[in-house]
Amino acid sequence: MPLPRNFSLSTDEKSRLGTQLLRLAKRYDRALEGRLAPWHLGPTHYEILKVLYSAPDYSLRHSQLGAALGITLPSVTVAIRKLTALGLIGQRRGIDRRERIASLSVKGAEMLSHLYESNEGFAESVFSSVDDKDAKGLQRVLTTLLARLSALEDRAAA
Repeated sequence: MPLPRNFSLSTDEKSRLGTQLLRLAKRYDRALEGRLAPWHLGPTHYEILKVLYSAPDYSLRHSQLGAALGITLPSVTVAIRKLTALGLIGQRRGIDRRERIASLSVKGAEMLSHLYESNEGFAESVFSSVDDKDAKGLQRVLTTLLARLSALEDRAAA
């Protein structure tokens, strides 16, 4: 059906921003996937290792990982299974038996050390034009947006 002649397309900058973020994410994801492929890891696996390494006791609940990365619990579970199978993390039950806690293993820390040296240089080169203040603001905005999208996905799945 053709658009009516009196129909005006919105030039909403926020909508365009979403499209640009999607393009950036896809291109960055492809580049990072290529860098991590020799180790049979993806970007989410790498980020989980980094988040666990930065945790006070190298351990976090699955829900904390999801919140930190802006991903759903099912996505965390799938990634954790692979990392556990590779021996890069361990798991245990929390005080509440439904709660699962992931912990970085020694092998995982060693792998992270190797990956970090090669991949953080890549990230720095991509984002070198963003100063520290803008990067922190952008991080806050992206974390908020990812949390909103995760909440919408969780509600839709329920």
